[in-house]
Amino acid sequence: MDGGQSPRPQQHHRMPEREGNNNHDIEGMDGAAEGDWWQNSSSNALLRYDDRGSICEPLMRKRTINTTSQIAIVGANICPIESLDYEVVENNLFKQDWRSRKKKHIFQYIIMKWTLVLLIGLLTGLVGFFNNLAVENIAGLKLLITSDLMLKERYFTAFLAYGGSNLVLAAAAAAICAYIAPAAAGSGIPEVKAYLNGVDAYSILAPSTLFVKIFGSILGVSAGFVLGKEGPMVHTGACIANLLGQGGSRKYHLTCNWLRYFKNDRDRRDLITCGCAAGVAAAFRAPVGGVLFALEEAASWWRSALLWRAFFTTAVVAVVLRTLIEFCRSGKCGLFGQGGLIMFDLSSTVATYSSPDLLAIILLGIIGGIFGGLFNFLLDKILRIYSIINE
Repeated sequence: MDGGQSPRPQQHHRMPEREGNNNHDIEGMDGAAEGDWWQNSSSNALLRYDDRGSICEPLMRKRTINTTSQIAIVGANICPIESLDYEVVENNLFKQDWRSRKKKHIFQYIIMKWTLVLLIGLLTGLVGFFNNLAVENIAGLKLLITSDLMLKERYFTAFLAYGGSNLVLAAAAAAICAYIAPAAAGSGIPEVKAYLNGVDAYSILAPSTLFVKIFGSILGVSAGFVLGKEGPMVHTGACIANLLGQGGSRKYHLTCNWLRYFKNDRDRRDLITCGCAAGVAAAFRAPVGGVLFALEEAASWWRSALLWRAFFTTAVVAVVLRTLIEFCRSGKCGLFGQGGLIMFDLSSTVATYSSPDLLAIILLGIIGGIFGGLFNFLLDKILRIYSIINE
């Protein structure tokens, strides 16, 4: 060699062994000088060697193969979802912390737990009463105007009045849901179930969601949609419990430091479970049914101590609704409102049915059963085709 330098002995180097990959032989390694870059054909990486022919880290890759699902990445960017930790690690540090607390702190914690479920029952009962009262008055006023026009034989005007009022109510419900709180769409029961099972989706229990859920359900039911107030009431009760548990809303500067005891996932979950039971109790006026719904359908995390608080919450809801409905029976709640579910009052007349009426009812039931079965059949086929296409 020129300059009296002896040629570098040929060596065969191997890349360090990595997890999940075999050792890769390096091609064209012979005669590599210090700082030279060589390409590994198997990994498509640029490798740099020092004066001894060893690989210098880090490696600069020309192309990175992303094995993460792009759909998952896009979905995460659109709707970030966090998980909740309901497990309490009862280690020595946890037990020592509880032993170090004074009796008055423990007493305050117990009193606050029962005070909060009392407030959840009161507020959920008031909201349920307000929903029923508003729906009864809006729907009753709409039907009163329509029937008055029909009695005057102004049928086309009656049709326009009825259809136009429904259109306005439906458009208002859709607008506030689309522009204020999209998380309030639907019944809200799947979202509450998801939260109680450890999935914290964005804004499902926010104050804006509570506002839209209350007024959206009123407008939607009053518009004549085929829906009810039961699902929204479950979501409403959960939102009320969440706001009380976290001491208000930081976004709107409505927070209370004295609720610091409940700013953890497990206590908030217990309160939302009570709120869920209160929502069912307010919708059906069924305290036991509300507790059973929360126990069997909504929550997968349950403690025996929570059962008493849930029963107490639904009992408060029942008392509130009963008191307000008795108050409205004196005619002080509008033309039609009694604060309960809409019922047809047949106490002043005798209901009689003839044979043609019964035949029409039977025929209607048969037609409804056929179309219902056809709907379920087509829905199952469409979902199967959709899953095959997406695979």
